[in-house]
Amino acid sequence: MESNLALLDWILVIVIITGIASVGLYFSKRGSKNLEAYFVSGRSLPWYIAGSSMIATSFAADTPLWVTNLVRQFGVHYVWQFWAPFIGAVLAAVYFARLWRRMGFVTDVQFLETRYKGRVAGALRGWSGGMGALLMCPLIVSWVVKAMETISREAMGLPEEYRIYTTIAVIMVALVLCTFSGLFGVVYTDFIQFILATFGTITLAVLAVRAVGGLDSMVVQLSQLDDWSGKELRVLPSIGSGFGQMSVWNAIGLFGILWIGVGTSGGHQAQRLLASRNTLHASQAQILHAVVYYALMAWPWIIVALCSLLIFPVLDTTDQAAAYPRMLVNLLPLGLRGLMIAALLAAFVSTISTLFNWGSSYLVNDIYKRFINPHATQRSYVLIARFATLFIATAGATISFFATDIQQLLTISYVVGSGTAVLTVLRWLWWRLTVEGDFAGIIGGWIIAPLLLFGRVFDEPARWLLNLEEDVRFSSDPTLLGARMLFMVIVLTTIIVVVSLCTKPTDDETLKNFVIKARPFRWCWLPVIRKLDTPYVEYENFPRTLLSWAIGIVSVGALLFGVGELLLGSNAKGLLGVAIAATGITCTVRRMRHDYREQVRLSEVDPLKQ
Repeated sequence: MESNLALLDWILVIVIITGIASVGLYFSKRGSKNLEAYFVSGRSLPWYIAGSSMIATSFAADTPLWVTNLVRQFGVHYVWQFWAPFIGAVLAAVYFARLWRRMGFVTDVQFLETRYKGRVAGALRGWSGGMGALLMCPLIVSWVVKAMETISREAMGLPEEYRIYTTIAVIMVALVLCTFSGLFGVVYTDFIQFILATFGTITLAVLAVRAVGGLDSMVVQLSQLDDWSGKELRVLPSIGSGFGQMSVWNAIGLFGILWIGVGTSGGHQAQRLLASRNTLHASQAQILHAVVYYALMAWPWIIVALCSLLIFPVLDTTDQAAAYPRMLVNLLPLGLRGLMIAALLAAFVSTISTLFNWGSSYLVNDIYKRFINPHATQRSYVLIARFATLFIATAGATISFFATDIQQLLTISYVVGSGTAVLTVLRWLWWRLTVEGDFAGIIGGWIIAPLLLFGRVFDEPARWLLNLEEDVRFSSDPTLLGARMLFMVIVLTTIIVVVSLCTKPTDDETLKNFVIKARPFRWCWLPVIRKLDTPYVEYENFPRTLLSWAIGIVSVGALLFGVGELLLGSNAKGLLGVAIAATGITCTVRRMRHDYREQVRLSEVDPLKQ
């Protein structure tokens, strides 16, 4: 069997991956105590562990490959597919992270039976948990597995017949880690993986720049590539209809819709917030994720992708993402190559172990415990969670077998997720939303999205409405991704609002209990607040939250552009951007601490305190 790795590289890979599995075994006793320990770490995580776990999970093995593909095809400005959600990540840091931690659930879909009441609310919880565990979670697992296939082919140099065994071996490590230790093992290995990945990606970027003669030489050489649309090295998105430009529709989708779901932080993000020590730690974990992941993490990948255009201007494969692992093989010396491969494998383990734990939390907490056996022992629940983990791993591997590439899977998730993005906000901020309206939106999304993407039933109406050319398909054209997202938002929001207004409001006691527990903005819940027996104390007010959000957006955006300028443009502009970011981030953290102290003070004198 031929390989791109020497014996020392293989030893490092095996030692590091084995060490990660050992961490999972170390936490097996703590993680197996009960359901809360297994799925939310006993709500004990400090902000830096929770935040670095979010970063490590987001930095999956597929992410640098995806960014490389975008840069090589279109340019740096196309990486806004990756960057745009930072708007929502900041909103989560200054508001929604606190709401999640305040609720104290085991899973985010448990929220539904607090927000609503009755059999329909229970059915909605079961449906949401089932779809999350049985479809969305395996879907995400599958595109990470696709990246693992590329890594085993390009970076490890394994023949076709051996790649499947490598993928299975690494998945087994993730299964051991997740199955025995629950979230405890996942988050602490995430912390290790975050350090490894950061060191590895920065090292590869430095060596890539040296290989092309330095940053200045790289910029000059790239500007002379006439057949590459990104030679101007723009960081700002280029919106238009030309090749390599972001279409107007996609700009609407990325900057107007994509970040909303990130802002409300459901799924595995909510799991980290629910596991944090308190609301302050939850907010700080989220701002750490927003700053490091969105403003900093992509730049080493972008630099490697840019250098790859000079070192590998033409690839012998249509998969442009393959350039990243090829750079790794060609530039890293003995030992470092194995370390970087181990970092990518650790990123793979980090992401899929999170997905395994998250998906199994739905199956156990929101289906088995809620509907099948609500009185089982804690030991039984943990045992069922371990079997659920095996099922999710199998489902994800099956989907990856039929998918063609990462971008295909990501595009599907954008369309499916965008349809319910507004719904996730309405659950918190519109008192009149009913369980029937919520359910109608969820079911409508799962019906309309397949008809749109695979049934193509909207192609002809869209061609007439948008005046599309005959060969352009609304269901699949990449320049119309944002239009598909907007279509889903408009249709499903209409369904949700109409059904909610046509059905009986949720009963007063359920709404009042939710308000007391969640403490949403006063203006969103005035009809309910007026019915409370005592004055309502608002922990966060709307104007202050908007200002904190604006400061956070400016800060993360300034850091993103500042680092970009330092690497590709003007040092003066870069330093100015970094200075603005440092000031804004410091201000944001201080405001978070003030808000937490004020919340504690108010809770001590709050007549509605639970």
